[in-house]
Amino acid sequence: MHRILEYLLLNYRTFRYRFKYDKGGIAFIREKVGPGATALDIGAHKGGYLYAMLRRAGKAGRVYAFEPQSVLYGYLINLKKKFGWANVTVEHLALSDVAGEVTLFIPANRTGEGTSPGATLIRNENTENYASREAVMTETLDGYCQRHHIRPGFLKIDVEGNELRIFRGGVETLRNFRPAILVEIEARHAGRETALETFRMLEELGYEGYFLKGAERIPLKQFSFNIHQDTANRKNYCNNFIFY
Repeated sequence: MHRILEYLLLNYRTFRYRFKYDKGGIAFIREKVGPGATALDIGAHKGGYLYAMLRRAGKAGRVYAFEPQSVLYGYLINLKKKFGWANVTVEHLALSDVAGEVTLFIPANRTGEGTSPGATLIRNENTENYASREAVMTETLDGYCQRHHIRPGFLKIDVEGNELRIFRGGVETLRNFRPAILVEIEARHAGRETALETFRMLEELGYEGYFLKGAERIPLKQFSFNIHQDTANRKNYCNNFIFY
């Protein structure tokens, strides 16, 4: 019965993203991840996007999931075992621009538990008061892909402000394989200048960018922090971007 419950929860998470919270993001996954694809879920949390990618890639495909929070990593490993995901690799790693060890700052969630989708490697005045911290290992995207002979076709990235560092550590992978990218970027995590630098870097690598507003794709040149990331106007808030 427990396995059935986990299956229902996993499908429910993916269903909510597809039809409510991230219509454009799931549509992009369904468009760009096909049978036999290799996809990376960087910041996998509880596996909602991982499962969406896995269903599209099928048994001939491969999904690599990276989750630095210990509790969530354990949860994903448990899902892999329960459902026999032989073509899913779950790594207790954070991707960044260097290999080493860093501190992961974890805010309390609404129930006061020590796991959160808001965990970040970015130290600032807010993270000093976060509920807990973990020492986590980092690896670069280039280093990981080279060592494991991975040719990614799709990247989903949700890392609370560490996006630019991941791209800096993955330049060769981006140049050589041109994976389609779904990435969450918010100025409130790393600042507007870092967000703009992230946009510029991907464009200089030949990517064309769009931001997602519901199911709509809008050219990146029309994006405005004042309009589309005004925290006082959550209805128009846009934090998911696609590049391809």
